[in-house]
Amino acid sequence: MKVRTTNKQFLTLESVAMTDIVMNMFIFFFITFSLLYTFNPQQESKIKVNLPKGMTISKIKGENPLVVAVTAKNEIYIANNRVSEQALHKELERYSADAKKNGVIVKADKRASVDFFVKVLDAAKQAGLNKVSISIELQKKD
Repeated sequence: MKVRTTNKQFLTLESVAMTDIVMNMFIFFFITFSLLYTFNPQQESKIKVNLPKGMTISKIKGENPLVVAVTAKNEIYIANNRVSEQALHKELERYSADAKKNGVIVKADKRASVDFFVKVLDAAKQAGLNKVSISIELQKKD
């Protein structure tokens, strides 16, 4: 004698709708949190620098370039950490592995001494960093 068992799947319209709602909520939260992380003000540099104005723009291809800032008081910051002139070369060498891949952006205040700007460029060249860009404020065309 054969005994038949019935294995019916209880897939109803309510379970499909609930799955759809959960997936939509997941997508919503994923996009929202990624946007919040991307445009987080803490991601940007906290060092106040008034950039000079310019007309041309180019982009570094690296994801997280190393930011070197020179303030109006001729203070040098690497990745939001103040660095002395004497330790500049050593600090750039410390960051050189990532900076060679992602590049370096120099943000120099328009009132900063050209001497300090050149010291940063020289130290970057001595550390073997060839992808060095200068950050400017884009000037509007009239």
